[in-house]
Amino acid sequence: MLTRLPIRVLAPLLFGIPVLVVGLWLSTKWNRQSQQAVAELAEQNIEQIHNAIATKISDVLSVPVRVCEVNEHLVESGALEVDDLSAWRESFVEESKAFDMLSAIAWGGPDGRSAWVSRYADGSFYWALKSDGNSSTMEEWQLDSQGQPITDSKNSFDFDVTTRPWFQAPRDAKQATWSEPYVWVGGEDSQGTTLGISYGIPLYDDSDQLLGIVDADYSLNDLSTYLGKLKVGKTGVAMLLSPDGRLLATSSDARIVSDKGERLTTSDSANPLVATAGNRATGGSMEQNEPNRFEQDGETYYIRSSKVGGDVGLDWTLLTIVPESDFTASIEAAFARSWVTSLLAVAAAVVLGLLAARWLVDPLTRLVTAVRRIGQGDLDTRIDIRHAPEYSNLASEINKMAEGLQDRIRMQRSLSLAMEVQRNLLPAEAPEMRQLDIAGHSTYCDETGGDYYDFLDVSGTDEDTAVLVIGDVMGHGVAAALLMATARGILRSRCAESGSLADFLTHLNDMLVVDTNGERFMTMLLMTISGGRDQLRWASAGHGPPVVYDPTTGTFPELDGGGLPLGLMEGEHYTEYTQNDIRPGAILLASTDGLEEAMNESGEQYGVERARDVIRANATKSAEEISQAIRQSLATHRGGASQDDDLTFVVAKVL
Repeated sequence: MLTRLPIRVLAPLLFGIPVLVVGLWLSTKWNRQSQQAVAELAEQNIEQIHNAIATKISDVLSVPVRVCEVNEHLVESGALEVDDLSAWRESFVEESKAFDMLSAIAWGGPDGRSAWVSRYADGSFYWALKSDGNSSTMEEWQLDSQGQPITDSKNSFDFDVTTRPWFQAPRDAKQATWSEPYVWVGGEDSQGTTLGISYGIPLYDDSDQLLGIVDADYSLNDLSTYLGKLKVGKTGVAMLLSPDGRLLATSSDARIVSDKGERLTTSDSANPLVATAGNRATGGSMEQNEPNRFEQDGETYYIRSSKVGGDVGLDWTLLTIVPESDFTASIEAAFARSWVTSLLAVAAAVVLGLLAARWLVDPLTRLVTAVRRIGQGDLDTRIDIRHAPEYSNLASEINKMAEGLQDRIRMQRSLSLAMEVQRNLLPAEAPEMRQLDIAGHSTYCDETGGDYYDFLDVSGTDEDTAVLVIGDVMGHGVAAALLMATARGILRSRCAESGSLADFLTHLNDMLVVDTNGERFMTMLLMTISGGRDQLRWASAGHGPPVVYDPTTGTFPELDGGGLPLGLMEGEHYTEYTQNDIRPGAILLASTDGLEEAMNESGEQYGVERARDVIRANATKSAEEISQAIRQSLATHRGGASQDDDLTFVVAKVL
C-alpha cells in the first residue's frame, strides 16, 4: 500500500508522522513533569508567603502590648503621675511617633478623668484631656509637627470614659486584655468609619482599688492597608477573621464595616473570593496550617489558614488565597509556545526529513532530562540551549528556578551557621566558685533568637563574687540576634572599668539608642552575688527582678525595682538595688519571660508559682539539678504545645 504512494507524499508521512508522535509524546511528558514540579513548588511558596505574613502580623500586634507595658511601668515608677494628666502629653506624643501604626495611646480613670494622643484617618495627631472627673466635657487640640497643641484648634465634646470599650474590657476582666473590635468615626477630613481594637492594662493601688487603664488602640483599617502592601503572590489576597467569622482586615478593597457601622461577616462581603474563602474557613471544611484548594469561576485557588495573635492573647485566623495561575501561568505559556513550535517543526520535517526531526526533538529531550534531574535533587544542573527562543527562554527559566532553590538551601545553611555562632556567644560553662554553684540554660524557638545570659568578669570584683546578666530582645530571628550580640559586645567591653550595675545599664542604653533609634529594645537584669557576703545587688532595665528562695524560712522575698528597657530613650538613668540576708543555701532564679509565659495546649501559662514550687522541692540539690528540674517541669506543663518564645534562665545557689 505504501509503495504505491509517491515519494513526495511518502517522505512527509515517513518522517513527519513519527516526528509528530514523538514531539507530542515528549511535550506531554515534559508538561506532566513540569506541572508536577510547579505544583510542589506552589505549595511550598504558598506556605512561605503565609508564614511570612503571619510573622509580620504577629510583630505588628505585639506593639500595643509592649507600649501598654511601658506605660504601666512609667505609672508604677512615678514617671507618669496620675494626679497630673496634662504632663502625660509629651510621653504619649513620643510613643505615638515611635509607633506610628497605633491609632491612639490613652489613659482612663474610674473617676472619669482621661487623656489620650490619637492619630486620625487623615494623618493628624490630637491631644485630648479631661482633667475634671465631675465634668462631662472632654477638651481636644490638634498637635503641630513638634507635638504642641495648636491653640485655635481647641474642640470640646461630651465624653464618659467608663462607657468606652477600651476602658470597660480590662476593667471588667481585671487583667490585661483586648477589647472586642469596635467602630469609631474620627478626623476632621476623614470619610466613613474606622474599625479598631484596643489593648488595655488595669492598674491598682496598694488597697486593690482601680487606679485606671493604660490603653493602646490599633486601627484595623490600617491593618488592611498594611496587608495591602505585603506581597501575596502576584494577585493573591490575605485577610484576617475574628473567631465569630467576621472580617477584621483584608489586603483587597473588600469592606469590613457596612454603611450602618456594623461589622461584616465573610458571607456579607461583596467580593466573591473573600466570601468563598471565608465560608470555607469558618465552615470547618479545611485544616489549619495545611494547603487546600478550591475552584471558582474556572480558576483554581490555593488557600491556607492558621491562627495568629496567640502570643499576645488574640484568637484570629489568617487566610491567604493565591490563584494557581500565579505559579503556573509562565509554565503554561511556555508549554503553549512549545506546542505551536512542535507543529511547525512537523511541517518543516516534510522538507528537511530526519535532520529537522532531530533538530526539533533534541532540545525537548534535554529539557525533560534536566527537569527530571532537578526534580531528583541535582540542583547544579544547568541547560545551555542555543535554539529557538521558546526553548532558550524556557531553559533560562528552569536555570533560574534551580538557582533559586540553591539560594534557599544556602540561606538555610547560613541560618544554621548563624545559630551556631550565636550559641557560641553564650557561656560554654558556668564559672566555678568556692561558695557559689551556678547553672545557666538557653533554648531558642527559632534558628536564632534574642535571649541572652552571661557571667561577667568585672574589674574590681573579687574571686568569690559572680556578676550575672540576663536579657531579652523584643522579637525573634536574625534582627533580635544582632541586637543581642551588639549588647553583649558593649557590656563585655565595659567590664574593663569598675562601676555600679546602674552605671553599666546607663552606658549600655546610651550606646544602643544610637543604633536602634528607639525602634527596637531589650530588657536586661544585672545581678551581683558573693558567697562571702550575705548581700544581693541588682539593677533592672524593664526586666523582672530575680526570684530568691530563703531556705531558713521557706519563703520567697518579694523584690521590685527597675527602669525603662534598653534602646528606647536616650539619657535614661538606672538604679541599683540591694537585698540583704542572703544566707547559705539561698537559691536565685533569673529568667526571661519565655519561662513564665510558656503555654500548654489549653492556653494556660506556666507562671512564676510553678517555678517556685520546683525550687522549693529541689532546694537541697545542685544548681544544675534544679535547672534540669525546672526544664522537666516546663516540658510536662507544655505537653504537645510548641515553644513560641525563647527560654533562658540562670540558677545560682549559695553554698
